Amino acid sequence: MPRLRVGETLHSDTGTPYLVTGPLGEGGFGEAYTGQRLSPKGRPLQPVAIKVCQSLEDWHGEAYFGRLLQGDPRVVELLDAFVTATGRGQRQRRRHVLVFEYMAEGTVWDAVETAGLRWPGGKVRAEIRALLKVLRRMHGVWVIHRDIKPDNVYLRDGRLVLGDFGITKLALDQKGADASKFQPDFAPRDLASSTMWGPAEDIFQVGLLAATLLSGEIWWNDVVSARAITQLEAGDAFKSWIWHATGARSKRYWHADDALDALSSLRRVDVTPGRAPRTLRGQPVVFTGRLDGMTRTQAVARARAAGAHPQSRLTDATTVVVVGRVGSSEGIKMFGVRERLRTGQPIRVVSQEQFERLTAGRLRRLR
Repeated sequence: MPRLRVGETLHSDTGTPYLVTGPLGEGGFGEAYTGQRLSPKGRPLQPVAIKVCQSLEDWHGEAYFGRLLQGDPRVVELLDAFVTATGRGQRQRRRHVLVFEYMAEGTVWDAVETAGLRWPGGKVRAEIRALLKVLRRMHGVWVIHRDIKPDNVYLRDGRLVLGDFGITKLALDQKGADASKFQPDFAPRDLASSTMWGPAEDIFQVGLLAATLLSGEIWWNDVVSARAITQLEAGDAFKSWIWHATGARSKRYWHADDALDALSSLRRVDVTPGRAPRTLRGQPVVFTGRLDGMTRTQAVARARAAGAHPQSRLTDATTVVVVGRVGSSEGIKMFGVRERLRTGQPIRVVSQEQFERLTAGRLRRLR
């Protein structure tokens, strides 16, 4: 049975009347309706969205966080919050009501599915940055959203606006919030081994959102892969950011502050071959890309002959990365190099030609 009737008028604690004009949607945390804020004489003043929460807890939480973020242009504005009651005694029926601005442009999900929304890399970066600034305010006081899906992110004048704080939680310590309530398809797959949802999981969802906006297709957690990310139409620095935002928890940005810093500073990281070390002796070396005229096995042998310690993957010990020919995108190893250089790991990026010069003498002795 619907909680509200079309044509019904609700009155807030201050006496403001709201007319229910039609159904808008239904979810696990309540029902939503279109409506109008009325003047005292019944004249329509403003279109609104009216939400009736399923429980007092849901209503109280969303009202609290709506007030906390009130005035932020990147948050759907909470206009009113009140409780209405009909009947008496055991027949009394209480309804926990929230009134929000009406988002006429709908959600990112609506725009992708029905209007083919797909933004260029520069706009996506700018909009994701704006959204991260909202999360920085939240994470700074350990408020965790937990539900940043394309159908909870709205559009206003073509800009991203965060909404639906129905399962947002305040973590009382830095371990995170209970992870019992979340949408599995938009959550990190490694969450199954954890009972806590922290800021890093919010950032994971923002990474999925960025990929959705770039590709024009909804990205679920099972879409994420190195191959899929390298095929996005964006700069390598931004693709590196998406990879780390949606990667394994150990690689993920742990907080909105960290994610914001990376979004800006990854663009300034230079991963082109630069000054080579004087010697490879004792250096942990990683190879990436295709090497001309030699196999990877031959390159590893040359490195060992020069006293280097070849590695199959990047580690905290890596000091030299040899870059061969790469395709249209840097690839997963170079995404990792960008992030490690950003955080201060001393890695030298060298070309195949520089590598051959460094190992030429040792190679002649081997022959």
